[in-house]
This record gives sequence, C-alpha cells and structure tokens, in this order.
Amino acid sequence: MVHASAPAKIILFGEHVSRYGRPALIMAVDQRLHAYIEKRSGGKIILNCPDVGFEDEEYPSENLKFVSTSIKKFFEKTGKEGSFALSTKSEMMEGIGSSAAAVVATIGALDAHFGTKLSKREIVDLGFEIIFEVQGFGSGQDVATATYGGLIKFEKGKEPVQVTNKQLPIIIGNTGIKVRSGPIVEAVQALEKKYPFVFERTIEAIAEISLKAEEAIKKGDLEALGELMNLNHGLLYTAGVSSEILEKLIWAARNAGALGAKLSGAGVGDNMIALARPGEEHKIKTAIEKAGGRVINAGMASEGLVVER
Repeated sequence: MVHASAPAKIILFGEHVSRYGRPALIMAVDQRLHAYIEKRSGGKIILNCPDVGFEDEEYPSENLKFVSTSIKKFFEKTGKEGSFALSTKSEMMEGIGSSAAAVVATIGALDAHFGTKLSKREIVDLGFEIIFEVQGFGSGQDVATATYGGLIKFEKGKEPVQVTNKQLPIIIGNTGIKVRSGPIVEAVQALEKKYPFVFERTIEAIAEISLKAEEAIKKGDLEALGELMNLNHGLLYTAGVSSEILEKLIWAARNAGALGAKLSGAGVGDNMIALARPGEEHKIKTAIEKAGGRVINAGMASEGLVVER
C-alpha cells in the first residue's frame, strides 16, 4: 500500500490578486487529507471517499471529479495505466483547501505507486491543470502550499519561495458558512470591469502589502504584521468580499486585543484569521467563539506532501 498526505492551507495575504501574477502569502495548516492506493486485479479502478459520501465508485466518477481528474491527468502526463483501489480520508474543515489537498495527495500516491518520481514543481503544475479543469479558475496557490508546506510566497508561474517554517500566533475563525469560490470571483471580476480605476490601485496595493508582510515575518515584527493585516482587509472590504458575519468575528478579535484581523480566502463566508500577541491567544479565541464563530485549532504544517509505503 502507498500512503500520501497533504495539508490544508490558509491565506495570510494576497486574496484575489494571485491570478494576476501578484504575490500572495499562504500558510500550510496541520490538518491533512490522506490518500491510499492498493493494487487490485480486474482492470478497474475503484474509488472510496467516505468523507464526501461516496464509496465503491468506479473510475471515472462524476461524483468525485477532483480525484478522477487527478488520475486522468496523471495518466496523460506519465503514460502509465493500471488497476488499483484508491481511498481518501480527511481531517480537514471545509474552506481551507480540501480540494487542492485531495489533488496533491492523489498525485503523490499515484507517483509513488507507479514510481514516476515527479518533482515538486511538476506536481504543482499538474495540480493546477487539474483544479482549473474541474472548476474553471484558480491560480495554483492552494496546490503549491499543499505540496511545499510551511509559509510560502506564491507568484503564478514562479517557484514558490519558503518564507518561514516558524510558528506564528495566528488564530483561525470559521464562520460556519460554506461558500463557493466561483461566484465570488465572478462578482469581483464584474465589479472590476465596472470600476477599473479602483481595482487597478487595489490590486497593486494588496500586492505591495504582501511584500511588506513578508519582510515583517522575516524580522519577527508582529506589530507591523498586524497593521498590514488590517490594511489588507480594508482593501478586500472595498472589493466587496466581506460580510456581516466576517466583520463580526474580525472586530471581536480586534476588540479582544488582536494585533490584526482579516478575512482569509475568497470571502463572504468560510474563514477569518487574527494575529495575537504571544500568550493572548486564548482571549481572542474566546471572543471569536462568543461572536458566533468556531475556532480551528491548528498551527502551521512545516511539511507539505508526505509519501510513505
């Protein structure tokens, strides 16, 4: 049997600008999705993904598009084929990159099973193709983070840069509202076309904030990092991707002493993040929960894709 796993992710800086090739900072989170492959005879590929409610599915499966497309694209790239049973198991909350983790873990397991020895960059490029084919948009940042782990700077078309593997006092708050990224991206694009003079400046400002945040992280300057988080959130609010529940959790965290707080991801629902002073994490977690959020108790995952037999 081959076992591969890939971590979840949370975006620290750079939402909605990485598709333009601008930098974003993304942190791998130590909740993982696992993929297992066992040899089987009979010429068929059987898929078992009980976490999403599907078992004994025959490949290709319309119910398991990310896993099925991963297998298809892997076969196309490597020229390999064969019969096996593939199963997945998730430890992850929704909204923190489960689709990308499923793709990366599946590719990693297939790579080990067939002995194709793909590089990390090849896995990222292949993973991006898969995500784009299934959902029609994406930058590749989720796939890169799941592959490399740690906290990376991602710029589309470039090798991801490891910023740090040291833990940061980041708290993740979940709104309890699951949203689809596609309609949010489309709404942002529509607003951008309507008011290009605003968005051109907004995109450049968010990109510059990401670079300043990278400097602050390397220096260990949490005060500056918190200020930059607040600025980044203000620009995302301008882009129309915040919501009442996100603002409620963000302001609860700030009022409890957070150095900074912002939405994380596409927006509207899913998650927000807050930066705490060391030792003050509990106070901020309590405030988020009292405001109606759920705290995801997870830190940085220093490892990305991990494969073992």
